[in-house]
Amino acid sequence: MAHIQYVDELIREYLLYRGFSGTLKAFDSELKVDKDKSFRVDKIVEQLLQFIYTYDLGSLKELWAHLDQRMFSKLEHTFTPSVRKLENAVLKFYLVNAVISGKLDKVTEFFAKYTPELIGQAEWKEWFMLPWVKNPEENPVFQVHFTRQWQDNLLVSLHNLLAAIFQCMPQPVLVSFEEDAQKMKRLQEENEALRLRVVTLLENARNNVTSVSDVTAPEVPQPAELMDDFYVIALETSSVAGESQAKTLKSLIRNIGSGLPTSPMLGRKVLCQSTSGAPGKVKMGGSGRTEEQQQLKKHSSVKQQQRAVWTAAGKTSSAEGVASKRQSSTEQPVTRPTRDPSVETPDRRVKYQQQPITCQAGSALSNTGAFLLLSQEEYVEHRAPVCHCRFNSSGSTVVSADVDGIVKLWTVTPTPKTLATFASKSAVMSLDWVTKNERYFIGGNKQGLVRLYDTRDNRIVWELGADTVSPLKDARIMTICCSPVEPTFICSVAPPVQASGKLLLFDIKTKKLEMSLTLDCAQSATVATCCTFNHNGQLLVTGCNDGVVRIFDLRRSECIDSWTAHQGETLAIQLTADFTACYTLGSDGKLCQRSLNQSGQALWEATLQNCPPLCNLGVPHGQLFAFDPPGTHVLTCGHNGGTIYQICGSGLSRMLELGGHRSPTLAVDWAIANQCATCVTASSGDGKIKVSTLLTP
Repeated sequence: MAHIQYVDELIREYLLYRGFSGTLKAFDSELKVDKDKSFRVDKIVEQLLQFIYTYDLGSLKELWAHLDQRMFSKLEHTFTPSVRKLENAVLKFYLVNAVISGKLDKVTEFFAKYTPELIGQAEWKEWFMLPWVKNPEENPVFQVHFTRQWQDNLLVSLHNLLAAIFQCMPQPVLVSFEEDAQKMKRLQEENEALRLRVVTLLENARNNVTSVSDVTAPEVPQPAELMDDFYVIALETSSVAGESQAKTLKSLIRNIGSGLPTSPMLGRKVLCQSTSGAPGKVKMGGSGRTEEQQQLKKHSSVKQQQRAVWTAAGKTSSAEGVASKRQSSTEQPVTRPTRDPSVETPDRRVKYQQQPITCQAGSALSNTGAFLLLSQEEYVEHRAPVCHCRFNSSGSTVVSADVDGIVKLWTVTPTPKTLATFASKSAVMSLDWVTKNERYFIGGNKQGLVRLYDTRDNRIVWELGADTVSPLKDARIMTICCSPVEPTFICSVAPPVQASGKLLLFDIKTKKLEMSLTLDCAQSATVATCCTFNHNGQLLVTGCNDGVVRIFDLRRSECIDSWTAHQGETLAIQLTADFTACYTLGSDGKLCQRSLNQSGQALWEATLQNCPPLCNLGVPHGQLFAFDPPGTHVLTCGHNGGTIYQICGSGLSRMLELGGHRSPTLAVDWAIANQCATCVTASSGDGKIKVSTLLTP
C-alpha cells in the first residue's frame, strides 16, 4: 500500500493550498507517531526489530497490541490461536536476542513482568527455565530458536501476514480514486475499440464481405488475481516428485516457531474452475461448435483431470509434509484434524467429507476436493423461528430476523456476539443490505412498513408505509432488493385485495417513489416473490408465485421477457457471475438454471434431496440458497441444516451436510475469507442459527 504515502502528500498539498495551517500541523504531528507507518510492511517489521534489539519490551508489547486491535482482530476467529502463536514467536525472539547479547537481566525482567500472563500457556512451560540454562543454544528445547533460519522464517512470515492483511483491507474512496480513473479510461478505450470493430463488421456485412456466422466473439481477458503475497514452500517429498504445495494462512502461521523453511516466493498454482460457472454462452451462428470452442472444451477437461490428480497428491503430500516437519522441530506439534469420518467434542465438530454424493442421476461425481468442517457455533439470541439471515458484503456482520419481528445485528468473530437489536410489530418479510454502504440495511414487514436501519448508530433512520396515502399502506412486503449501482431499492408488494402485485422503486435518500411496475399476467393474485438486479441495475429479474420468471427493463419500465420456471411458486432467484443465466428454486423443490440470452432455455435442473417441503410455507422465508464467490458451489436449505453442492456440467453433486438443526432451515448465507468459508443456517423451528466454519478445497 505504498500509494498511501502519495495520498498523504496530496492531503498536505491541499491543506497548504487552503491555508489550513493548524490542520496541517496536527496532520504532520499525527504522521510522526503513526504506528501503522502508512501501511508500509517493511517499516512496521523494522520498528518491531528496533524494539527487540533495544530491549524496549514495553514498546514492543504496545505496538503488537495496536496491530492486534487494528488488524488481527478483523481476521476469521479460527485464526486467533495462530496469531497468538505468532505473537509468542516474536516474544521468544526478544528473549533469544537478549541471551545472545548477554542481557540476562532483560530475560529476568521479562519473566518477572509476564509470568502471570504466560504461565497458563503450554508452549511456555519449558521457557521459564531459560534464565538458568547454560548455553541454551545447545539445549534441545531452545536450540532451533537460536538458528538464523528460524529467525529469518519468523520475519518473512510476519512480513507476509501484514502484507496479506493490508491487501484485503477495505480502502477509502480517496485512495482508490486514481486506480478507478485509470480503470475507467481503460474501459472507455476498450469500448471504443469494440465499437469501431462492430462498425467495420456491419459495413463488411452490407458489402457481402463476411457473414454473421463468421464473426467470433472477442476474447474477454481473465480478471487479475489478487496477490496476497502470502505463500510457504513445503518440504519436497518423493511422493509428489518435488512439487511444492501452497498452504493456507492458518497453516503458515502454525509453523512459526518450528524452524521450518518458509518463503514468500512460491508461485501459486491456479486451479481450473468448472466450466459450468459461465453457462448460457450465445453462439454467433451455425449449429456446430467452432474449432476454438472445441479446443477450449478439451483444454478445460484436461485441466479438470489435472486438478483432481493434484488434489489427491496434495492430501498425501500434506500428511507426509507434516510428519517430516515435526521431525525437524523440537516444538510441540500442532494437533490437526485427521481423516476420521467424525470427531466430535461437546462444543466443536470436525468432519471430513472424503467422497461427494451424487445428487441426481446423470450428475458426474466430483474429485476436485472436499470441504473440511472446522467448527460449528450457535447464535441463540432469537426466541422465535428465524426467517432471515444475511451477511454484509465483507462478511463481517450478520443481520437476522424472526417471525416475531425482532431484528438482530451481530458479528460471527471471534464468537457470535450481538451488536444491536431492533423490534417490529409484525414478522419481517424481507431484508437486504444497501449495496455500496455496509452501514445500512433495509427491511420490510408484513404490515407494509419499510425501514432503513443504521448499524453504526443502531437506530432506524426512516420508515415508509405509515402514511395513509402511501402505496405501501396495508400491503404485504414480499421482497426487497437494493440496486447494485444506485441508491435505490425495489419493493415487491401484495395488495390487501385479490389483485396483482406491484414492483415499487424507491430512492433511499429522498424516500420518494421513482417507478411503479405492474406484472403482466392473466391471474389476479400474482405477485413477485423474489427478485434481483443485473450488474448495472438496468434489468430486474423477478420470480413470481405463478412459477413464471419475468425480466423488466427499468429504462423503459416494461416487461421484456418471461418464461415458466416451476410448477408452483418461484421462491428464490440469483444470477450467475457472468450474468448470462439465472438460478431459481421453486416450491417443487427443484433448483434450475436457465439462460438469459436464449429466453429461459433450460440448461439443467436438479431436485434437492435434502430440501424441506417448500409448498404452502406458513412462515416467511429468507435466502434459500447462496453461492461461494467463484460460483462453483452452492449452499442450500435442508431438513436439519445446510447442504453444500458442487455445480457440475449437468447438475449438482452433493459435497457436505452441515447439519446441527432439529428443524428445517429456511434462510442460509455464505461468506469466504482467506480460504475459510463461514456459513450461517437459520432454523425455522427453535430460532437457533448455526455458524459453520469450513476449510475450502
